[in-house]
Amino acid sequence: MTPPRLGPARTHASPLPPARARVAAAVADLGPGVPLSGLVDRLGGHPNATRAHLEALQVAGFATATPLPSEGRGRPALGYTLTASGQAALRGDPTVTAYAELVGALAAHLDHEPDAAAQARAIGQTWGHAKTRHATPDDAIRLLSDLGFSPAVEGRTVWLGTCPLLDAAQEHPDVVCAVHAGLVQATSGDADAELAPFAVPGACRIRFTH
Repeated sequence: MTPPRLGPARTHASPLPPARARVAAAVADLGPGVPLSGLVDRLGGHPNATRAHLEALQVAGFATATPLPSEGRGRPALGYTLTASGQAALRGDPTVTAYAELVGALAAHLDHEPDAAAQARAIGQTWGHAKTRHATPDDAIRLLSDLGFSPAVEGRTVWLGTCPLLDAAQEHPDVVCAVHAGLVQATSGDADAELAPFAVPGACRIRFTH
C-alpha cells in the first residue's frame, strides 16, 4: 500500500533537522520509489550525504526503500518512499508528534513495573474506547493510519509498515506494543484481536477475529 501523497503546504514547523527535512521533502515531491540518483539530481551535493539522510529516515520509520527493477548485473538500485509518519513529520503534524512523545514517556515510566504490559494494554484500551463510537476494524485501521502506521489490509490481517515510535518500541517493546494492542482491541471492538510486533522484518501484524 502506497501512502497518499500530500500537498506541499505545511502549517507547523517540521521536527526534522533542516537538511533531513529537505531530503524528505524531495522524496515526497518526486513521488514513490524515487532512486538516489533522482534525489541527487534534485538536491545536488554528494550522494553519500543524501544516502546518510535517507538511512536515518528509514531508521526512524519515516521512509521505506524497495529494490527497483534491475537494469543489468549487480545489486538493483533502491527506490525511496516517504511513509505516512514521514509525511506527518515533514508537516510537523502536532497530533503524531505529541502522540509519539507521550507514549515514549509512558513506556519509560512503566518499563520497570512488574505488570507493565498489563497496565500498558489497559491504558491502550481506555484510550481506544475514548477514540471511537462504533468500534469496528475499519475504525481501528483509520486511527492507525492517522497515527502514522501505514496499515495495509489483507482480509482480516493488517500489516503495519511503519511505526511513529520505532525507537521506543525497540527499547520498550513489552510496553509500547501492549499499548497499541489494547488500542486496536478497543477501537475495533474485537477483544481477541492479536498484534504481533515485528512479525516479519520491517512490519508488525494484526489479526482480527471478525
